[in-house]
Amino acid sequence: MNSIFRPHGRFHIWTEGQLLLTEVTGPWNRELINYWAAQALKLTRQFSVERPYIAITTVYDSILCPSDAIDRIAQAIEFSHTKLPCLENLIVAADDVEGRELVQSTYRRIGIRRFYTKFEDAKAWAEQALREHQLHSTSSNLTDSKLTDTSPTELTS
Repeated sequence: MNSIFRPHGRFHIWTEGQLLLTEVTGPWNRELINYWAAQALKLTRQFSVERPYIAITTVYDSILCPSDAIDRIAQAIEFSHTKLPCLENLIVAADDVEGRELVQSTYRRIGIRRFYTKFEDAKAWAEQALREHQLHSTSSNLTDSKLTDTSPTELTS
C-alpha cells in the first residue's frame, strides 16, 4: 500500500546486548511504524535462536495513534514472534504519557503483555527473562546431549 502521508512522530532504535531498544515520541502514524519496522528488521539480523532478544519501546509525550498504525504494530509483533527470535515486547510509558491508560487494552490485544512506567524496571525484567531463557536452553541442551551420547548398553545396564 502506497502512503499519502509523511511519517509523524520520531523514533530512535538501537541494540544493547540482547535488547532491541526504541525510543518513540508520539503521536505517530502508520508511515512511521513502517519506517521503524524496516530499521528494526535490519538490527534483528544479529540475533538468533541461540541468542534471542527482547524488545523494549519507551514512549514519550503520547502513545496515541490511528487504528491503521495499531494494525501495523500488531503485524510487526506477530512477525517478531513467528519469524524472528524475539522472546517478548515491552512498553515503557510514564504516567504522564498521553493515552497510556486508554490504549493498554488495545496493546494487550495485539500481543504486548507487559507495561512499565520506568525503563529500569523493564530492563531488569528483560535481563532476568533472558538469563532464565539461557538457563533453560542450556539445561535442555545438556539433557538432549546426554540422551544422544548414551549408548544402548549404558541404558540397559
